[in-house]
Amino acid sequence: MNLNDILEPIADLFTWTFGILEALGNGFNWFIIVIMSIMGIIWIKKMSDFNREAKQNGTLK
Repeated sequence: MNLNDILEPIADLFTWTFGILEALGNGFNWFIIVIMSIMGIIWIKKMSDFNREAKQNGTLK
C-alpha cells in the first residue's frame, strides 16, 4: 500500500464535497455572509456591554 492509495479516497471526498457547494451556487455564500454579519453585530454588542460594566465598576483602564 502506497501513499496514493491512502490519499485518493480523501481527494475524491473533497471533490464530491466541493461539487455540492458548486450546485448550491451563490446562495451558500450569501448564507455565510449573513451569519457572519449577525455574529459580528452580536460580538460588538457584547463588547459594548462589557465596556459599560467595566466603566461602572471602575475597572476600565
